[in-house]
Formats: sequence, structure tokens, C-alpha cells
Amino acid sequence: MDIISSAEFNKKIKEAPEGAYLFYGEEDYLKAHAVKSLKDAMQIDEALEFFNYVAIDVLDYTPDKLIDALSMPPMMAEQKLVVLTGLNVKKMSNNSDLTNLLDALSHLDEFDYNTFVLVIPAGNITEEIPKKAPTGALKTLSERLQPVKFEAPTQQKLALWAVRHFEHHGIKASQSDCAYLVEYCGRNMFTLSSEIEKLSLYTRSKSRDVLDRADIPLVCSEEMEYGAFEFSNAILEGRRGDALSILSVMKFKQVEPLMVMGELSGIFSDLLRIKIMSLAGKNASQIAAETGINPHKAGLYLNSARKMELSRLQRAVAMVSETDLAMKFRYDSGYLGLEKLICSL
Repeated sequence: MDIISSAEFNKKIKEAPEGAYLFYGEEDYLKAHAVKSLKDAMQIDEALEFFNYVAIDVLDYTPDKLIDALSMPPMMAEQKLVVLTGLNVKKMSNNSDLTNLLDALSHLDEFDYNTFVLVIPAGNITEEIPKKAPTGALKTLSERLQPVKFEAPTQQKLALWAVRHFEHHGIKASQSDCAYLVEYCGRNMFTLSSEIEKLSLYTRSKSRDVLDRADIPLVCSEEMEYGAFEFSNAILEGRRGDALSILSVMKFKQVEPLMVMGELSGIFSDLLRIKIMSLAGKNASQIAAETGINPHKAGLYLNSARKMELSRLQRAVAMVSETDLAMKFRYDSGYLGLEKLICSL
């Protein structure tokens, strides 16, 4: 089966939304948006959504649960939508895991009232070489599902997308200013969407409807390699919605919870140490020299530490330590512990 692009998929579902699809590729944000577009194209009644839209997360997935979801008929509709997200095909422990998935998918023929989407996070399946020539598991899955590849947009396309995204929030933004936003915040579309929303709210709070480029470094988070740093800041600043959104992306990508917890522990400890040093009058350069922390990273941490009360940081370090210990001695996914931590601080 030929691979189609996300643009071809969007055109296809306008004409006929039913089908069975395999979403893969670099851009997870576009996959999530495509699921929403498919759901809208199917015109699922909100009152009947519980029956006609079934979302299965990787943590809840078993072949039997998938078969159960597929076998359940739609309620007062001809089709229902079933979406399975987060599988890591590369890490399936043995060939029987893939075989069991394929066996479950074979029921699509039996229960043909389903529109089905298997959403694979970026990097979780070996992609085709060359283009339009699926290999391995991708080829095997493509025998049952229409593969749709979501490629990362170019910087120019991201800037144009950002212009439209600002328009959706009632804000006018030039393409050049949006290109600067992409350079400043990075090309992750989940991050850009969040930053655009923040900028739009800030712009309206100033009684303006046109983006001011000078507001970007004032309001937005600069792209950096410390992904858990933004997560920790959201937790400490009480931005539970942002923290849970970041965690949902980690969960979707199947980031190991204990790895996240380890990074958080290190960040909170560093923040507390830097807070104490800043109260003693130390600047970023002195802190970097005494701790061995990268100077740029030390400056970022210092700016965050200055905004936080010492007692709050001390409490956070204690709670992170308790959560870390509890996660290591429980046989669960670990994400529940992280969610409790977010809601407790």
C-alpha cells in the first residue's frame, strides 16, 4: 500500500472519512490534529461520544481490549472511531507482540463499522528507505492499515502555520515575527502552540491585537535541551495545566517515568542549591564556577530560583524525594506518581 502524506489524508477524509490508518513520522502534534480532524469529519454526536469514540492509551492496551473496542457496535450511527496511541513497535518484546496486534487488527474486517487509527509516536517505528517503500513492521502493518506519514514542517511552513494560529486567537502576526518565534522557541509544534496561546493572551491583556516582536523573549520560553526544566518550572509555578500537558507528551512518547523522576530530582536539587547561593549574594558566574554547572544553564536556573520561595523549594525537594522512592518500590506505570506530585505542589 502506498504511503500518503498528511495533506493527502486531510483531502481524503473530506471525501470519505471512514478507513483504517497508521499514523507515523516526525511530527506528533500534526498526528493529534489529524485525529481531531477525522473525528470532526465523522460528525460524531457529542451526546453519543462515549459510545462512538474510543481512545486506547498504550498503558491500557492489550490485544483483547482492542478487540473488545472494535467489536462494540456504534450507537445510533453507522461508524465509530477507535484510536490506539503510543505503541512503541521498536520495543515490542518479541515477534508474538506484533503478531497479536495484527491478529487484533484482523477483526477490522469482521467489524467493518469501525474507523480505526493506530498512532505511533515519533521514533517508535523503523521508517521506510527509500521513500514510499515500507519495510519491516511498517510494511507488515501497512498490509492492514493505510500508512500516513507526518513529516516535520520546514521552518518557513512553521512560520506560516504560526501566522494562522495567531489569527485563530484573534491576533495579527507577520511572517517574519513568526519566523523569529520559531527560531526562539524551537520547532516543536506542541511547544509553539502553547507559546502562541501565551503571547495571544498577553497581547490582548495590553489591549492590542497585533503581535509585538519584543514580547517574544519577554513572554516565551527559549528553546533549550533541558526538557525536564520546563516541566519542573511549570510544577513549581503552579501551572498545573502546563505541567500535565508536558507530562502527557512524555507519556505519549513513552518516556520512562523513573528517568523523568531522576531528572526532576536533579533539577529541584540544583534549584535549591542555587537559591541558597543567590541568597548569599552569588551571581550566575560565581554559581557556575563553584558548582560546575554550565554557565548558560546556571543563568536559567538562577532566574527561576529567584522567583521561588526558599520554603517552597525545600518542600518540593522533599516531596520529589518521597515520590521517587515510592515509584521505585511500586509495580505501576509511575505516571500516577508524577501526576500526584504535580497536583500536590
